[in-house]
Amino acid sequence: MKSKLPVIVIGLLCQLTLSCKKVLDEHGHFPPVTPGHPLRMAIVSDIHYIDPSLFDSNGAAGTAFQDYLNKDPKLLQYSALVFRKVMSQLLLARPDILLVPGDITKDGEKIDHVTMAGFFNRLRQHGIAVYVMPGNHDINNAKAKKYVGNNDYPVAMTSKSDFENIYASFGYRAAIARDTASLSYVVQLQPGLRLISIDASKYEDYGPDGDVAEGRIKPATLTWVLAQLALAKKQKTRIFAMMHHNLIEHYTGQSQVDPGYVVDNWQPIADTLIRAGLRVIFTGHYHAQDISSYAYNGNTVFDIETGSLVTPPIPYRMVTVSDDRLDITSTRITSIDADFPDGESYEAYSNQFLSGHLDGYFYALLTGVYGAPPSLATFAAPLFRNGIMAHFAGDEKLPPDQQALIAQLAGLSPQLAGIVTTLWTDTGIRDNNTSVVVE
Repeated sequence: MKSKLPVIVIGLLCQLTLSCKKVLDEHGHFPPVTPGHPLRMAIVSDIHYIDPSLFDSNGAAGTAFQDYLNKDPKLLQYSALVFRKVMSQLLLARPDILLVPGDITKDGEKIDHVTMAGFFNRLRQHGIAVYVMPGNHDINNAKAKKYVGNNDYPVAMTSKSDFENIYASFGYRAAIARDTASLSYVVQLQPGLRLISIDASKYEDYGPDGDVAEGRIKPATLTWVLAQLALAKKQKTRIFAMMHHNLIEHYTGQSQVDPGYVVDNWQPIADTLIRAGLRVIFTGHYHAQDISSYAYNGNTVFDIETGSLVTPPIPYRMVTVSDDRLDITSTRITSIDADFPDGESYEAYSNQFLSGHLDGYFYALLTGVYGAPPSLATFAAPLFRNGIMAHFAGDEKLPPDQQALIAQLAGLSPQLAGIVTTLWTDTGIRDNNTSVVVE
């Protein structure tokens, strides 16, 4: 007779596993995390998922897709493998919550959103509540394409109502308040703590050329946000924010040097939100792992930006929330289930990919926008590339060789040297692994 012990053991393990899971309520979402339990949040931003079915006949190597990458360098063809790796790590780490501050898809392809909702549902089934918001790429985007050989072809894109329906289980159904002018909402994370997701993308204005980088908080949405902050203050409830666009600059002059990534009219908007009690906001959009702060009238807001899963160093964050502090750690994806030339690692391949593409990108920018002569652009482009890659990685520290080259550049163009220098200038807050004290 076969022993029944393995069956009994399996049964006990199943019971233990089920007992560790959170239980969904009658509305299909998780109850808020209980007081006294440190809230553990993961933040994964700018996933830019493209479904492998959107490549056919070696479309990833074709002219149309490569032209797209030359204009906007991202490791898009590996987005599916990278997110699967992140998801496997989250299933092991079991945070209470996953925040996704926008740009979930490459360009709002409906198949990509539907697939990502399926991934999020798997996390949800394992007890991880997921809260999403749209980024500038996610809605009404005419760049939604399939790549076949050297050509691209339009595919179904995602409307505002599509987005809300596809992600109903990831913020919208659980919302305790909704903004009628946008896809902004409020959810209760735990007793005494709420999240307000602020939709600042301009997808209602998109035309045949697709998305625009710029973002703004509509006047009606700002009025709604201020009402939610006032209500939270009255109820003695803390409130964190999430927005795709940066609320404040992450290096000096960012909104002038590289416009479109800090929300329009950022300074008076930030002043207003600080005055209303906002102290922490989680953002993305610029693909940088960077934490910045801004003070107004004796109070400070922290903008905790998370990098992208398609831009080196391919990071995500874990945040543990206590009464007066956020303990933040960062994880980088350095390997995926794919082979690369000469057996090199994904980390090495991704850095080489971005470095090579950025040299061409900055050469075109310097000659086209700044009017630099070709010889100057050739010299300056690698300095810009190294500066922006350092900013993407966070915890920037200008090495002596780059400092010497920037000094040479200053003799040729003080303006360009100043821009490169500001990319290397961190705000003094550690970007990757740190603790942030909040009021």
